[in-house]
Amino acid sequence: MLVILLITDISVDTWISGEFDRAMLNKVGLLETLVEEDNVEVEFDFAGEFMPEFEGLENPEYFQLWHKNQVFERSDTLTFFEISDLPRLNVELDEFIIQDITLPDGRDGRMVFTKFLPQVDSDVREKMGINREEFSKSQTPMEFAYALSKEELNYILWFVDVIFIITSILAVLAVRKIVKIVVYNSLKPIDDFNKQLSNISLNSNQLEVSVKTLPEELVPIANGVNQFIKDNHSLYVREQRLTSDIAHELKTPIAELISLSEVALKFPHEKQITDNLTKDVHEISSRLKNIVNNILLLQKSGSTQKLPTCEVNLREMLNNILTRENIDKREINIDFSDSTLLVNSNKFALETVFSNLINNAIFYSPNNTAIEIAVSKTSERKVLIKISNICHEETQENDLKLFFDPLWQKDSSRTSTERFGLGLAIVKSYCERINATISASLINRRITFTVSL
Repeated sequence: MLVILLITDISVDTWISGEFDRAMLNKVGLLETLVEEDNVEVEFDFAGEFMPEFEGLENPEYFQLWHKNQVFERSDTLTFFEISDLPRLNVELDEFIIQDITLPDGRDGRMVFTKFLPQVDSDVREKMGINREEFSKSQTPMEFAYALSKEELNYILWFVDVIFIITSILAVLAVRKIVKIVVYNSLKPIDDFNKQLSNISLNSNQLEVSVKTLPEELVPIANGVNQFIKDNHSLYVREQRLTSDIAHELKTPIAELISLSEVALKFPHEKQITDNLTKDVHEISSRLKNIVNNILLLQKSGSTQKLPTCEVNLREMLNNILTRENIDKREINIDFSDSTLLVNSNKFALETVFSNLINNAIFYSPNNTAIEIAVSKTSERKVLIKISNICHEETQENDLKLFFDPLWQKDSSRTSTERFGLGLAIVKSYCERINATISASLINRRITFTVSL
């Protein structure tokens, strides 16, 4: 803004100075028309009563004429001062020189100096029988100087500069005030948004920021923040439930250990109690170990550390898992669409996923039913592994959404001493780590888990 105002100021100053010089040139042209020449003499037809600025002392102006290197005429104002001549400059015919001088009265002024040929009346040329060009060959050029004070010009220029300086200061102050108001009003919705956020807590009933009073620019941000709050609240609730379930799972075997020890201490001579104490403690301790190991495995599966990958043969891996699980008493039907199905993934994660799914299918299906395993390729260069079994419990469609929650069990009383509801949660977590997807479907009583690699 300051640059624009400065350029404007310079442009206005230049325009005013140009108009001043143009007025001087017009005045010079007017005075030149008063000089006439014939075949006898040169006349200067000047009447001071029509141009009082060349005769009085009030704001005087000056002119001077030279002919044949001698002063031909000068204004009366030059006779009032000791310096009675204007500067004489070297100039070509019909050219003008404009320069600043000090006037005879001591003021700062500006002078126009030119050289010209006096005009010749047409009647005179007709009598002589020659044209203007021929007559000019015999003419002697005259020199003319015209000067006046530039104090009024300087006053106007200073006045314009002061106006622009004041305008610049006021413009800066106005812009600062306007920007301050605009920024304050623009940031007010953000402050309101921040106040709403400060009132939100994961333990409170208010879990989202109202977008009704927000400007449209903040609505997408508010919606993203609301979604983030909802996701964190669901994780918070999940962690609360998980902590409670872990405490419940650990509390039961610990309570059993305390009860056994209290009974043994109270009845130290009861042979039946002391004989079974070691075996019972070992079983309960093994359950505690399995719970802790599964919890650690679940925690490890949720780590953000990148898993190393290698080429894995699915046929070989599944056969090793079936051999390791020792399931000779169960019927397992495996269908491979390709003799060598190779995938590039983390071997430990895949073994954990398939081992838990197969173990889960065996435990939750009747002994006289078969476990179906199908491995196939899709047209999208993916590998599908489907593990299905018949459920011996009444499983509902709504239960499928809860299968992968940590420590969730169909039996709300948690009477099972072998299963803790962590297997499928570990499967889900490792599938996310290796960019695989897992889904569960239920048709009649047959449940199918599908892993896509």
